[in-house]
Amino acid sequence: MMRLVFVEWLDSSGSTSEWQSLADYKPASLRCQSVGWLAHDGPDSKTIFPHVGIDVDGVYDQGCGSMIIPAVAITRLIDLSIP
Repeated sequence: MMRLVFVEWLDSSGSTSEWQSLADYKPASLRCQSVGWLAHDGPDSKTIFPHVGIDVDGVYDQGCGSMIIPAVAITRLIDLSIP
């Protein structure tokens, strides 16, 4: 059975299309939060699916909307329970 998890992670922030003053530049990271079924729990990355399909035997056999998060970007990972 896959784990349902809450993941908090830091994302890259995008590039700009305009010139900007480097003296006034203030970098900031974007803190994100996601919930999903943990399909891959590797040392370098985690993959979650927000949507899963379960076959008649109760096996998770399909997933939709996968997201791969680099492990170094994860600041918090919490197991969730289904009441």
